[in-house]
Amino acid sequence: MIRRQHVAADFFPEAEAMRAAYDEKVGNAYRQAIEWQYFCDPRMYTYLRTAPQQVFAQPLWRRFDRHLRQWCMEHAGLVPTGEPNLHLMVNGCTLGLHSDFQNGTLGFVYSLTRWESRKFAGGETLLMRDGVPSYRKHHVQGEVLYELVPARFNQLLLFDDRIVHGTPTIQGSMDPLEGRIALVGHLRAASPVVTAGPLDEAAAREVIAGFHRSLAQPLKPFKEVQGVTSLRLAVAADGRVESVEVLTDNFVTAQSGYEADDDVAAARALVLDAAAKLRFPGAGRTSKLIAPVLLPLPDLRPVEIVVAHAGQAAVLREALKAQLKEVEALGFRVEVQGDSFAVREPLAGTIRIESHRIVAFFDAPMWVPSQREHFQAALAEKLGMLARYAG
Repeated sequence: MIRRQHVAADFFPEAEAMRAAYDEKVGNAYRQAIEWQYFCDPRMYTYLRTAPQQVFAQPLWRRFDRHLRQWCMEHAGLVPTGEPNLHLMVNGCTLGLHSDFQNGTLGFVYSLTRWESRKFAGGETLLMRDGVPSYRKHHVQGEVLYELVPARFNQLLLFDDRIVHGTPTIQGSMDPLEGRIALVGHLRAASPVVTAGPLDEAAAREVIAGFHRSLAQPLKPFKEVQGVTSLRLAVAADGRVESVEVLTDNFVTAQSGYEADDDVAAARALVLDAAAKLRFPGAGRTSKLIAPVLLPLPDLRPVEIVVAHAGQAAVLREALKAQLKEVEALGFRVEVQGDSFAVREPLAGTIRIESHRIVAFFDAPMWVPSQREHFQAALAEKLGMLARYAG
C-alpha cells in the first residue's frame, strides 16, 4: 500500500536504452536539436525542461509510457495526468519549496541520473516531514525537519503531492551529461476501471457512483479528513465483493498529518466497510475493479460541457480526429466510436459532435475542486477552438 511516499527501484527494464538515447541526443553540442525551455522564476525555480518525445524515439517512449501507466494503475490505482516533463538540472539549478496539491494526488520523479558516479552536490528530492517545528526542541535542523531522497538511476519515487517539497540547488558541472536528469509528473484518480474479468465497466461505474453518494451522510462527522484512497475490489461471479485491497491511502487531517488519528481511522473503516458490502451485476466469473474515493467528497455531479458551433458536424468530427494527438497530450485517452469519441482517461466519458453543438459528458471525478475546474476549463477551451475552426 502506498501512503506518504514510495520508492520503486529498477523500475523500467529499458532504462539503459533511455539513458543512451539521452546521451546520444545531448552528447554533441553541435548536433543536438532539443528545444529546451529555460524555466526560471528567480524566487522559486531554475531548470531546463522539454517534452520526452524530443529525446526518446517513439517506440521506446510508448513502451515506457505504457509501463508507467500499467504499473501505476496496478500498484497505486492512479494514472499519470498527461505526459511528464523531462527535467535537466545543472550547476545552479534548483526547485524551491512548494506543494502541488492542485496538480495531482501523488507526484512522481523517474530518474535517469547516474547518481552513484555524479559530479555534483544537491539534487535529491527534499520532502518536509510532518509536524510544526517547535521552539521547545533545542537546535532543530537538517533531516529532523526533512528527508532527502536520492535520485538514483532507474528509480521511480512517488510522494503525496500535498507535502512541501523541493530539490536542493545543484552544485557541480554544467555538462548536460553530468546533471540531474529525470521525468517529472503527477498521478491522480481515474474513473473506476475493470482490470480483469467480464464485469461490464459502465454498470460497475454506476454502482461506484451510488457508493460515493451513499457515503455523504455517514462521513459528515469526519469533515477534517482529507485525501484519496484507491481500492481494488475482487468481485465474485454473482456480483458480491469478495475482498477489498487498499492500493493508495493518503487520508490525513491537517492537524495530525500521517500520525495516527481516530477520525482518520474511523473514516477509513467506514469507507472500507461500505465498499465490502457493494453488489455488482453478476458476470459469470470473478472480476477485479479499481475505484477511488476522495475525502471530503467532491461535487458528485457529472461533468458536462456544451459548446455551440455553426459548422458541419462531419467536418468537425474529421478535424477532431486529426487533433487527437494534441488532445491526448493533455492527458486524455480517446477512442473513435462511430460519430462519438469515447474517453477512457483521465475520466470515462464521451465527446459528441451534434448538428449545432459539441457535447462532452464525463463521470464526476474524485478530484479536489481546483483540479476539476482546471479540467473543465482546458477541455472547454479545446472544444471552443474546434467550434471556431468550423465557423
